[in-house]
Amino acid sequence: MCHYLRSAGKLASNFINREQSMPFVAANTPVIVGASQFTERINDPDYAMLSPVAITARAAELALADAGMADCRAHIDTLMTTRIFEDSAPHLEGPFGRSNNFPRSVCQRLGMTPETAIWATSGGDTPQKLVTEACDRIWQGDSKAVLVSGGEALSTTRFLQKQGSDVDWSEGSNESVVDRKPTLDYATHDELMHGLVSPPLFYGIMENARRIAAGVDVKTWADQMGALFAPFAAVASKNPLAAQRDRAFSPADLVTIETGNRRVVDAYPQRLVARDQVNQSAALVVISTALADELNIPTENRVYLHGQATAGELPITLRPELGQAPSAGLALRRALERANCNTDDISYFDFYSCFPIAVSNAIDAIGLSGDDPRGLTVTGGLPFFGGPGNSYSMHALAEMVTCLRVNPGKFGLVAANGGLLSKYAAGIYATTPAAYEPYDSADLQEEMSKQTAPDFEKNPSGEGRLEAYTVAYDRDGQPKAATIVGRLLASDARFIAKVGRDAPTVLDVFSRDEADDRSVMVTPSELGNSFIFCDAVTHE
Repeated sequence: MCHYLRSAGKLASNFINREQSMPFVAANTPVIVGASQFTERINDPDYAMLSPVAITARAAELALADAGMADCRAHIDTLMTTRIFEDSAPHLEGPFGRSNNFPRSVCQRLGMTPETAIWATSGGDTPQKLVTEACDRIWQGDSKAVLVSGGEALSTTRFLQKQGSDVDWSEGSNESVVDRKPTLDYATHDELMHGLVSPPLFYGIMENARRIAAGVDVKTWADQMGALFAPFAAVASKNPLAAQRDRAFSPADLVTIETGNRRVVDAYPQRLVARDQVNQSAALVVISTALADELNIPTENRVYLHGQATAGELPITLRPELGQAPSAGLALRRALERANCNTDDISYFDFYSCFPIAVSNAIDAIGLSGDDPRGLTVTGGLPFFGGPGNSYSMHALAEMVTCLRVNPGKFGLVAANGGLLSKYAAGIYATTPAAYEPYDSADLQEEMSKQTAPDFEKNPSGEGRLEAYTVAYDRDGQPKAATIVGRLLASDARFIAKVGRDAPTVLDVFSRDEADDRSVMVTPSELGNSFIFCDAVTHE
């Protein structure tokens, strides 16, 4: 097999071949009955150079087959898709064109005309939110069968660019679609103006804030990040769908700067960063119990959502603590509560792992350790399995369905992060039937709204202390810019400032890992706030 796919039901059938007693479940109880994943690699002998639409449709086709609905697709009345990268922000537009109506383009490939098509907003939390929405629609009687899918083909895009290809992936549809548009409010104007222009830089700020607040030196923290992610790499090395397969990494491998592991930003080398250059897709089929019974779908292939919750954050510099995102803990604890579970009851976890802090922020909030023997991922995580944009957690969900079908009665937790630790969604799943009740998490968001952050000074002047920093590096490993967030000594107001290559002395302090506990002198200007270290003032 040259392409790599996983059909959850077919895998489960190798292990489960028995009748199970089935307690009464209400006819409108939602249930996941189909799950699949698909990976295409450039070196596959039958590499087909699938477009984002085509690769997403491939996983959807496999999910229908897994559900036993390949010939019953007319039952699908709602199709939902995640948003691909180039539909998520204006500056991400790709070179080969795209669909103006992604969900309907997927429908066309599947030969389906569902009544409702939903084009989700951006964010890594959207797969879990879409599954929750599908369950709500079914419980409320608005849908009977929902197909949820997502995918990316960024590796193929880069490959075709290098080949000088003029392939045209443009396609259109005038059919109705609920287009929720991308989320564009993750960052403030001040953050963007001062050099925070990519996820690694934002996450670098948060990672260093967390480290500094904990009083840990750079080397020790790096070792801890390596130890956290090495088990993820080990899982991916055994996953035939993973981008980084057949190779496990030691903690030292992950954090040692070397060829193939250049420093991207402070605090991340490349192996600790989500790998978005992949061709991967995944899909789920969620239907009512009444339809599952009508179609004679085996009870052992049914997986239920037992509890879920969501919560969101303000932009980073408007949060009380730069290295904390309490929304994750709130969502996880509430999802467990609604499933009548605690962490001891969970057999399988998948924590969103775009960067180490995305995992540590979540597990610390619910009392898990990085070396928990159950593991923290079922796929291998975003840096090693692959990070197909907004749809990664669709893979986590599909893989979780496989795990739970093979191990009936066990519970699995999928935790999905969106934006810049901006929004969080968690779901608890099991093959054990459970009554369903919608929950909109409004009380959690109300709790989040009560947080108070320091005053923010847009035009800071004077001496300040460092809260956090990050440094951008070029491909030769040389620092090219640094952004800091700090507090003015006079007022305790928060500020943000930056320097570039024209401040080599300042950049050198960061390169030597000597920035902690240093005071800075910050100066405002129309082009942005700049800073120097206070000991540099003394030496002048």
